[in-house]
Amino acid sequence: MRWYEILWGRDTKEREMAAWKDADPEELTIDNAYKTRWIWYHTILGILIFTTNMLLIAILVILAIKL
Repeated sequence: MRWYEILWGRDTKEREMAAWKDADPEELTIDNAYKTRWIWYHTILGILIFTTNMLLIAILVILAIKL
């Protein structure tokens, strides 16, 4: 028995495939709503972090030029 089979069971590939199956918009379940919200939340969060990093780099460049 392998370590991942001990921790997560023997059917890890089957559960992994079921977990990342595309959500069907016709099928309204809590799981589909959670996946959709998770994707949107992390997309928006990534955009905001990228914007913040660009602003910080711009401030760093401006300070480097002035000094």
